[in-house]
Amino acid sequence: MFPTEAAWVGAALSAFDAEALSPLLNVGASTRTFRTEIQPWIHEEIVAPLEARGVRVVHLDLKEGDGVDIAADILSDEGLARAKAVGARALTLCNILEHVVDPADLARRAQALVAPGGILVVTGPRSYPHHRDPIDTMFRPTPQEMAALFPGCEVLLAEELATGSYRDQVRARPWLLLRPLFRLPFPFLGWAKWKRSMGRLYWLFNPYLVSCVVLRTPRG
Repeated sequence: MFPTEAAWVGAALSAFDAEALSPLLNVGASTRTFRTEIQPWIHEEIVAPLEARGVRVVHLDLKEGDGVDIAADILSDEGLARAKAVGARALTLCNILEHVVDPADLARRAQALVAPGGILVVTGPRSYPHHRDPIDTMFRPTPQEMAALFPGCEVLLAEELATGSYRDQVRARPWLLLRPLFRLPFPFLGWAKWKRSMGRLYWLFNPYLVSCVVLRTPRG
């Protein structure tokens, strides 16, 4: 998650009363170390302000780890049932849809985890290089296409954010350019990797974009 994206999510959630958000299920939360040290803006912009208002944040991830409250796969019926027991009034699903084979199925299951009239905050890349975790299907929806994955939900906010570019990363770590420059003359050594490496150069001159939506589930 980008700092700009985290700030957007935090600001969007701040518009709702704590009672309307608690408990909030953070799907794909990763570990406490990830949220507080590797990408500290997640905790600073989203989690800490929610907790300060008395919102109970429940962190769900595929893997067990420090700071993971529920280790479960909501794409399985058993995992979905465990997550549903939280009784979430709100849910965040950030940068997950591009990492599953069937994003519509994940969206349907995520929506089922939230009480009627609850809040969904969903983000994901609109323009960003291939990144495996462990897969990347290159699903890059517009905000409107993202919202359409959640039929019946009311769209409260929909925005496309510019969140920097590869140029910013190269400026901070110039050696990042060495790999694509080294691979440039040798596409025959691995066509797929060559394409990914060369494709990254596109974002030297074009911004990363993130689709962000806030939805309200049907009231029943």
